[in-house]
Amino acid sequence: MSSNFDYAPLWPADLPPPAARWAGLAKYNFTGGNNDASEVPLDELIASANAVMKREGRSLATYGLANGPQGYQRLREFLVGKLKRDAGISCTADEILMTSGSLQALDLVNAVFLQRGDTVLYEQESYEGSINRMKRLGVNIVGIPLDRDGMRTDAVASALADLKRRGIRPKFIYTIPTVQNPTGTIMPEARRVELLRLSAEYGVPIFEDDCYADLIWNRQRPPAIYAMSR
Repeated sequence: MSSNFDYAPLWPADLPPPAARWAGLAKYNFTGGNNDASEVPLDELIASANAVMKREGRSLATYGLANGPQGYQRLREFLVGKLKRDAGISCTADEILMTSGSLQALDLVNAVFLQRGDTVLYEQESYEGSINRMKRLGVNIVGIPLDRDGMRTDAVASALADLKRRGIRPKFIYTIPTVQNPTGTIMPEARRVELLRLSAEYGVPIFEDDCYADLIWNRQRPPAIYAMSR
């Protein structure tokens, strides 16, 4: 009996090419949001981890730390205050779901909204991880150009009007409005109001990816689009 098994006939036709062999990080690596290793507060992290382990270590034996599928209750309660203070979002802990990184959150939203052939509006330059997800799902991406204030709402209006004429209703408008990836732009409040107006007019929800909002140098950020929505 041959020891070689041919897996190739079992692979899907649209399988992407194999990834390049890992050769280590470049000296100056811009492909991920890596922290400066010298700035990691190691002693403080060790102390915090020890304190939590002493307080709740035995709950590690239970999936979800015995806090249910939405995630650690005390962390969700902390986030209620942080979101109100920093983003203007009023919510409860029950409205927060902890995920394993932003890509899991993207996958969950996509699973609710999208199927092959659907259309979404995206910033023309955007997070590669989310774009790759769209391509794998067979979703049509309409790129919206950016300027110094982020996603151009005049271009959003034109795209929505054109799609409506063709009988197409996009599933959502995806935007990173605060410290946009990769341009670093911050969408001003007036443009956020206009984006919400277009969302209501055309019945297309906004998918707001706010993962970099804490990186503003002066800590002064516009309210989240979610906070401005009625």
